[in-house]
Amino acid sequence: MTDFSNLNDSLDDMLDAPARVDRRAPPVTYTKPETYFDRCGKCGNSGQTRWGVCFRCKGKGGKTFKTSPADRAKARQDRTERKQRTAEEARAAMKAEHPEVYAWLLANVEKFEFATSMWNALRTYEALTPNQLAACERCVAPDKQRAAERVADAKARLEDAPSIDISKIETAFTAALENLLKFPKLRLDTFEFSRASAASKNAGALYVKEGETYLGKIQGGKLICTRQCDDKTKARVIEAAADPHKAAKAYGMRTGSCSCCGRELTNGESIDLGIGPICAGKYGWGGRRAFSPDGGSHA
Repeated sequence: MTDFSNLNDSLDDMLDAPARVDRRAPPVTYTKPETYFDRCGKCGNSGQTRWGVCFRCKGKGGKTFKTSPADRAKARQDRTERKQRTAEEARAAMKAEHPEVYAWLLANVEKFEFATSMWNALRTYEALTPNQLAACERCVAPDKQRAAERVADAKARLEDAPSIDISKIETAFTAALENLLKFPKLRLDTFEFSRASAASKNAGALYVKEGETYLGKIQGGKLICTRQCDDKTKARVIEAAADPHKAAKAYGMRTGSCSCCGRELTNGESIDLGIGPICAGKYGWGGRRAFSPDGGSHA
């Protein structure tokens, strides 16, 4: 049987007990994230083009993003810079590990379709596959052979270069420079002699051309010719350089133009001399030394 004898007990123990702690998590309040709507530049926010529904925004007139335009622009810039750094690192690695292949790619990237594709592969994938690298090396080999042949040919041409006396031409050019001519030239026979610029690797040399054809240079007392300069042409260059004043007169009488400035000889004195008197003075061959920045008139 149930014992109900203690039903009249005091409830003080229960009333004095500490309050019950509610350990339930607080209710979650949902906040809708901020969004950014960018208008579609393809359809002008209309969602339609003349061909129908805009394929870019799918007819919505734009796109909704969770990030601001500034954040997206910064992310794009960061991606671009990362790609650039990666591409630069890939090129640096290729240059360090395969310098000849790298030099060949760099020299032919705009000339040769295969080189262009390999350069783009290097930029895109950060490296070339073993087969691609082997193909590039096969292209480099003939270039190395041709370069070696060019060096040997240049050495042979230097050894075979005939001696030439240009002391009189140098004297004439020195006089022209002292008379403030910046770029003195001499047209002798069918050739044009000009000085190499002081900043060039051939400083102190004379260049020889025939029309638009480069025939070679005179340096260190040697006439170093290109393949276009045959033996007969060499002999004529040497003869013209030996007496430039005489050759200048012959040029003027033959062509009717001054061998120094190329202008037409029109007055009697110029025609008789075969050279303009002002130019003759500037190049130290007598004549009038009147100052004329453009070489003087021969009319």
